[in-house]
Amino acid sequence: MYRIILSVDDLARVRISESDLLSMEALFALEALREGRGEGFRAWRQGVCGSGGGRRADPRMERVATLIRIPGGPGKLLELCTGGGRHTMVPPKGAGVPAVSVRSAVQDFQQVAVAPHWDRIRAYLGEVRDTLRDIMCRDGVEVLLDSLGPGIRWNAPVLEISGVRSGERELDGSGLVLAPSLFLQRAGHVLPPARQGAHRAPVLVFPDRPGPEELTRLLGGGRAAGPQCGPDSLAALVGRTRAAALRALREGCTNAELAERLGVSAAAVSQHMAVLRAAGLVSTRRNRSHAIHTVTRLGHLLLRGEAAERHPVSRPLATTLRYSAEIA
Repeated sequence: MYRIILSVDDLARVRISESDLLSMEALFALEALREGRGEGFRAWRQGVCGSGGGRRADPRMERVATLIRIPGGPGKLLELCTGGGRHTMVPPKGAGVPAVSVRSAVQDFQQVAVAPHWDRIRAYLGEVRDTLRDIMCRDGVEVLLDSLGPGIRWNAPVLEISGVRSGERELDGSGLVLAPSLFLQRAGHVLPPARQGAHRAPVLVFPDRPGPEELTRLLGGGRAAGPQCGPDSLAALVGRTRAAALRALREGCTNAELAERLGVSAAAVSQHMAVLRAAGLVSTRRNRSHAIHTVTRLGHLLLRGEAAERHPVSRPLATTLRYSAEIA
């Protein structure tokens, strides 16, 4: 079991990652490919392994096949990749495959196995992060820490991660960044900060993925799961004013602020919020004399359909791999 000790200052600095770590997901995906667990990953594994077949076998998959045989999982690969490209893999004798750098092989695997599905994966992880923010806003950081997964338990002042190498870390006021992963196979994975210094928080990566059917859709090239609706259909579903309220609530606001934005009375806002809350699209919490409304995960799913599609932006591999693995 790995233990992360959080002080009061650390709890105040817990935050949700804003970054999409494509390269890090590729390393976790290598582990998912090698371990062969999970019903939802079956079609994805078959597609990845099959991409090297045929008359014109993809030479990248020949290098990836050598990469998969390296023991140690993402932790070892991170260690090798941060060696400035000097670490090379030597394939078995007679394989007919030249030696190749570990970093180059990881990039090959990223392009073959993860990048084709990244738009859908990125959208899904964005929804998960929205849900995490809603939980933290509505119920507090300690409830959030106790909802990260079955292998992670908040036992104040310690966050316990089971099924990983034993160890302990005090954060000393730096806080903690939480990052969901689709491919991570273990309960958690800690990435120390890329640079040392005051308030440079480590990153706790934890698995969060849907059921097997939706996971298959995410990785299979089909239509992304979840409701999709444009502005007109959203208004037809919940009403024009409530649709506008849902859009305005993305960042959370009080009844008075919402009434001003929509140009209606506070009483009308309360009625609309009651309908949206009953439908599971918003949640409400009290802050002294104010009611704070936030959009739920279901509400974010509905809003996704009318948001302009953003192009994925990922950090270069060399930058992402400055992190080193702490638990494995």
